[in-house]
Amino acid sequence: MTQPTNIVLDPGLRATAKRRASERGLSVSAYIRDLIREDDARSSSPAADVSTIFGIAGDGGGPTDMARDKHRLIGEAVSALHDERIEARDADTSSG
Repeated sequence: MTQPTNIVLDPGLRATAKRRASERGLSVSAYIRDLIREDDARSSSPAADVSTIFGIAGDGGGPTDMARDKHRLIGEAVSALHDERIEARDADTSSG
């Protein structure tokens, strides 16, 4: 069962609501109901799962805890970069 609700809109907001409702072929009441439903759907939908993003930095065994593992992850990245530079230097000195 629906119940009437009164809201107070300043003239500019009322004009905007009437225009937007008209663009959608709705009454102002239906337009406002749709806005409330859309807002509710957005707020009740789960947030994006960032584990798929952060998981790529891990060992493939699942998502990592970036805050907990940041020092280890940075260390591994620096070590890998160092190893690549050493290998490149050794390749340059042995080929020349």
